Amino acid sequence: MKIKDTQQLGISVYILAMRKEIEKEVESRYIKRIDYLVGANNELMNELEQWERVGKRLEKGTNEILE
Repeated sequence: MKIKDTQQLGISVYILAMRKEIEKEVESRYIKRIDYLVGANNELMNELEQWERVGKRLEKGTNEILE
């Protein structure tokens, strides 16, 4: 094996390692972002359900007053 072949192999190994590192970093960012968005969605859904219950109670109270 010549020195040039060894250098080329070293460069290839380095590039592969860098690609894997970048993939891990990007995946980590996306996972964090997805977790954040799911959490925000869950909070909004809980608040919506709460307001729906309030609306039902108001509607029931209004109907009782009108009867």
